[in-house]
Amino acid sequence: MKQFTMENYGRKSTFASFLPGIAGIKGIPIWCYYVNRGQAVVSFGVENKDHSIMEFCPAHTSYQNAKRTGFRTFMRLDGKFRESFYDETVDHSMSIEMNCLSVKEDAGVKTEVTYFVLPEETIGALVRKLVITNDTDAEMSLEFVDGMPALIPYGVSLDSMKNMAQLSKAWMQVENLETKVPCFRVRASMADTASVSTVDGSNFALAVDKEGKLCDVIVDNDVLFAYDNSLDKPVELLTSGVDEILAKKQNVSNLVPGCFFAGKKTLAKGESITLYELYGQVENQDILKEFLASHKLDANYFEDKLSRARELTDEITECIDSHTGNEAFDAYTRYTYMDNVLRGGLPIKLGDNKTFYVYSRKHGDLEREYNFFSMSPEFFSQGNGNFRDVNQNRRCDVFFHPDTGKDSIHLFYDLIQLDGYNPLAIEKKVYNYNGETFTPGALYKKLLKEGGDEGAVAKKFSHIMSEATEALGANFGEGYWTDHWTYNLDLIEEYLGIYPEKEKELLLENRYTYFLSQEKVNPRAMRYVVTENGVRQYNALDESTKRDTPEKLVRTGDGKGTVYTGTLLEKLILLCTTKYATLDPYCMGTEMEGGKPGWYDALNGLPGIFGSSMAETYELDRMLEYTIHSMDVCGDSLTIFRELADFIRELNSITDKYQDEMNADQSLAHVEFWNAINDAKEEYRDKIYNGISGETTAVSLNEIKEILVKFKAVVAAGIKKAFMIGNGLAPTYFYYEVTDVKEDANGVHPLGFLLHVMPAFLEGPVRFLKLPVADDQKKALYNKVKSSNLYDEKLSMYKVNEPLAEASYEIGRCKCFTPGWLENESIWLHMEYKYLLEVIKSGMYKEFIEDFHTACVPFMDPEVYGRSILENSSFIASSANPNESIHGKGFVARLSGSTIEFISIWKIMMFGKTPFKVQDGSLCFKLCPVIPEYLIGSDKKVTAKLLGQTVVEYNLEGSGDFIPGNYTVSDMELVDRDGNARKFIGDTVSNGDAAAIRDGEFATIKVTLKK
Repeated sequence: MKQFTMENYGRKSTFASFLPGIAGIKGIPIWCYYVNRGQAVVSFGVENKDHSIMEFCPAHTSYQNAKRTGFRTFMRLDGKFRESFYDETVDHSMSIEMNCLSVKEDAGVKTEVTYFVLPEETIGALVRKLVITNDTDAEMSLEFVDGMPALIPYGVSLDSMKNMAQLSKAWMQVENLETKVPCFRVRASMADTASVSTVDGSNFALAVDKEGKLCDVIVDNDVLFAYDNSLDKPVELLTSGVDEILAKKQNVSNLVPGCFFAGKKTLAKGESITLYELYGQVENQDILKEFLASHKLDANYFEDKLSRARELTDEITECIDSHTGNEAFDAYTRYTYMDNVLRGGLPIKLGDNKTFYVYSRKHGDLEREYNFFSMSPEFFSQGNGNFRDVNQNRRCDVFFHPDTGKDSIHLFYDLIQLDGYNPLAIEKKVYNYNGETFTPGALYKKLLKEGGDEGAVAKKFSHIMSEATEALGANFGEGYWTDHWTYNLDLIEEYLGIYPEKEKELLLENRYTYFLSQEKVNPRAMRYVVTENGVRQYNALDESTKRDTPEKLVRTGDGKGTVYTGTLLEKLILLCTTKYATLDPYCMGTEMEGGKPGWYDALNGLPGIFGSSMAETYELDRMLEYTIHSMDVCGDSLTIFRELADFIRELNSITDKYQDEMNADQSLAHVEFWNAINDAKEEYRDKIYNGISGETTAVSLNEIKEILVKFKAVVAAGIKKAFMIGNGLAPTYFYYEVTDVKEDANGVHPLGFLLHVMPAFLEGPVRFLKLPVADDQKKALYNKVKSSNLYDEKLSMYKVNEPLAEASYEIGRCKCFTPGWLENESIWLHMEYKYLLEVIKSGMYKEFIEDFHTACVPFMDPEVYGRSILENSSFIASSANPNESIHGKGFVARLSGSTIEFISIWKIMMFGKTPFKVQDGSLCFKLCPVIPEYLIGSDKKVTAKLLGQTVVEYNLEGSGDFIPGNYTVSDMELVDRDGNARKFIGDTVSNGDAAAIRDGEFATIKVTLKK
């Protein structure tokens, strides 16, 4: 299954989606959004919404306007007027592929439109291929006008189009109409400032027939629509012909121009006419002229480009190619990997030693119009992103691209600050060479401009990239989320899942820097304010400390010395320490002291009412577990910076002082302990905000281990207490009411707290299932979740939270959302997939197989899901929604963290949790797949790519589900790339053979599973 086809899409419930904008590593991307109305495409442009070619509008407006301001096809057939895709009673269909989109209509005259982004060219453009076929039994006279009624000139921002479009017309003009390749731009900059500059860039459009002949162009809507300013009917085409319209004088200034291509032809029975339209943007018109002079734009050119557009996404997703008994599942796997690339990027090698990510961008679309996305209009295109999103979506890169190695670990641990937080914004990566700063795309463009053949340019580019240094591409953004650090440990686990023998080397590599905090978290007394509703935490950050300096790395000499570097183990100790010091007054949840909540963003009000999260406490327990284990791997001692050594020892003293009292005290609150650890934390933050002294201390790893074991005991006691409060349902969120307070010159000081328990959220069980607890405890939790209001019986899916009806509006915007919609009681696909991932990782295979079949998108009914079952949605409306017609329907297109969760699930299903292990000092390879019966076809074979390079072929002997424990691996046959085969009896390959598998020396591994 290469595509998903929706019949009569215009009569179905609405959905919005987009083309991926993949134009190749040496291509210029175009963003393009579409809906299932009219001719689909409703908006496209270059870089971001301020460079629209067809105006960006949110989803609900796009649904309304698709048939009016989107692409239009007008025809006179033997003198009778008709508009394609206008009448939904005429049979029509939409076919969605990974990198292109087609719509068809058949009513005697068949109209077919295909869209794709022009790949691997020096200009960025959207291609629209139009085919009109005479399907009648007689010859037909055809006159056509095809195009778009509003093409935004270059230099007009989104704000100008929304808020002063009438005024903006005064700047607009169309040039070169007589060449049949019109250019659209404003004459000069539009800002009301003293500095005015000319505008060199242009949007452009052209259309050719199969032979490459340029079509006549209409840019003045008045010569086509006449008095019909609603753009409903092309009045002039209804009353006269194309020749008469083209004879009219067109206005080319002071207008929002259209762009239509017109022509006529007599079509014999079965004959077609094909148009290739190109809509794009260039930095200056010389680039366009050079492009036109160096290319023959005919059918051969565009058909080759269409084939190449399809090949690009096939090549990107080849690393996850799998074949089961379900074609939709196999196609969905590829589509999901592609969308994961769009959010996290595709790693490529530049020069001898650089990993660089192309294609990534922030998730902004018609249903998330509030997000600012950016795709750099250059070769090696990259975009913006957020720490959590990019971190998660790169989790499995080392599996599909083993040569990325530790790169993601380096990046995201380098971004950890001395206070344990991190910047929000991940920006475009830039490099420095000989005093110049550049992106790879800008460098390549410069080298091309300097001249030389492509081979020479590529060689010089590679040399410079090898020698260049990377700049740290990140920025503070806003606030500090409680959960961001929790995804870093996943990167370590994924790396060690491929390179388990390199653990000590990884932990002790002394190369990690610290991101310099750009804004300080206020001390407690300054965070709090007294309101009419009680004490609130509204002043999380100290704005007087905010900085945006070019220097982004922590230095010694209190910020004036050299850049400090430490080990990964030091980073882990720092995170364990800082997060331990952020436990709430009941020593259960992690405080939302940084002004932002965790993964569940819609609880934006929870930090203000002293919210805390068990999700991060479960993760703290997990990180403590791993860091304690690390002490046994790394030897006797470790050098860490003095301030951290002092901080952890001070927390140890506080813990020693209060632990017996906390264990004996039956009350929930431990305010004295809470105040003490916060005093220590605030003193530490004061010392390190501008940098560190540079003094280091050699600490005994046995001493640190003993301290962390004490921390873990406190955390474990808090988790146990929370479980009792949650009646065994792994609670996620609490908030606190201040019952007693003291005010003085230093601020507000709470003296007592009353706990409030939030309704259950699915995230709590997800995070708890990561912990190394007994199987029966995990199974009990699974059963508890399934019998709770977190489970949607009607849809057989898991909701993101229980009803919030009794919750306060102060918790955040989620309370305002209709139940079953957005983050309130919907099926939030990312969190549901997270849950299913932890179910399969916990060894609950039968439970997973049952749930996966009802929750995974490719198994859904497309009529209910309401869109392509090869693509994810951010959320699915649950049965809690009062509108029953949308129960089970997916909303908000694709770019969701669900992609990486599915990929992690796919890995375990195809290969097991840890194919590579060290046993008795030897590297071993062992497959342990989980293959449901519903994925097994009649041929009894399932194949999947291991490490993106080796085909693993399972031959299944027996029936039913193949789950660990009910089958044996009888033998494995390893076939190298020359066709030589070797057979191994049993389920394990070790030593050099295991390393050879990891190195990709084998083309195929044939495995027999017997029941």
